[in-house]
Amino acid sequence: MTSQSIPGEALNASDPSSYITEENSRREQPNDITCRPVFNPATRCGAYFLPMEMPSRDLEVKPLPHTPLQLFQLFLPYSLVERWVQYTNSWVASLLQDRQLRPAARLRAWYETSVAEVYVWLAILIYIGIHKEPTLHAHWETSYLGHQGPDHSIIRYMTYDRFQLLQRHLRVFNPFNLADTDLPKVFRAVDNWSEHLQQVSLKLWSPGTNIAVDECMTRFTGRSYETTKVPNKPTPFGFKTWVVAQKGFFLRWIWHQPRKRYGPVGLPKKPRRQPRKKSQFSRQLRSQRRRDLYTPLNPTQSVVIALLNRLPKARYHVFIDNLFSSVNLFTHLRRLGHGATGTARRNCGIFKPFIQLKVDDTAGRNLLQFGELRIAPTVDHKARNRDEFTCISPTNMPLGLAGQPNRVEG
Repeated sequence: MTSQSIPGEALNASDPSSYITEENSRREQPNDITCRPVFNPATRCGAYFLPMEMPSRDLEVKPLPHTPLQLFQLFLPYSLVERWVQYTNSWVASLLQDRQLRPAARLRAWYETSVAEVYVWLAILIYIGIHKEPTLHAHWETSYLGHQGPDHSIIRYMTYDRFQLLQRHLRVFNPFNLADTDLPKVFRAVDNWSEHLQQVSLKLWSPGTNIAVDECMTRFTGRSYETTKVPNKPTPFGFKTWVVAQKGFFLRWIWHQPRKRYGPVGLPKKPRRQPRKKSQFSRQLRSQRRRDLYTPLNPTQSVVIALLNRLPKARYHVFIDNLFSSVNLFTHLRRLGHGATGTARRNCGIFKPFIQLKVDDTAGRNLLQFGELRIAPTVDHKARNRDEFTCISPTNMPLGLAGQPNRVEG
């Protein structure tokens, strides 16, 4: 698929010093706003690189509760589950009042749930995720003459039919008054709990300097306009989120909206009421383009800035992959006080001689020796392309063996 240039621009809701455009980008899929940067190779390079001194700050895990249950209830407190119980009982009561049920309908056996029962249901859900069986019902099957199988202890706490009833009708949102935000309905339903999880995560974990930003897939087999298909992922189909994490611990995330024109953090241009006058939006964008202090980023790159701005205020060294990497993103991150390191594709604007070196390395020709390092700083001396097997980041911290020979740093 060739590079696309779709007219139109948007402001970044999380960063007043950049704007969002699809110029110099290529969509991963026609119906998904996820973009990769596409730039012509750089034909010139700088004479030297100005390293950026990054603070070395270790992560800090705050004091934890004394028991695993208390830790679990920080992320899922009693007060939150109590609201779920109210939503669920009200929802099922309305169904029983409005629907004509078949004589054998499972819903006829419904009785009001409680906070304790919802916690038990969640415990069983976690147990089922750990102890795999061919079918869901197999967790409630017992051994008999001629069939010897595991007897799961969950059958003592909840019947299969009751588990299915709660799974079908449990509501974690108010079904009669869903919050009115710009998120799609499926994300609005869980956004309250999602925001609580993120706040608790940052209360327990004070992030250090080195963090990572990437995409993450959550399995979903139902029907929704917000699902995404990424064939090469371990979970190829489901909901996609953009995540900033450290040592495998998720700190903040943003829901991916595949059909939102400028991505999840874009503020689209509003229709002008007076066609003859330039809108404030247009004047602001025009002013931004005239000054070098403002950077054009594609909808996917803009998520990196948004996630960093949601962390505690500090300077970070962010690691990303080639879905995001380009010289303009790294230069902008440096302008904001952050360092960056990432793998690079051939068409992300790296130094032209490195493209042929990458082709030769892939084909097994002209291989770099172990420990060999080649650097091409950008013209402004604030980012650099690196061809290497062992590399050193701008903070002089060893990164180990590089999976791909090309890296971009800022």
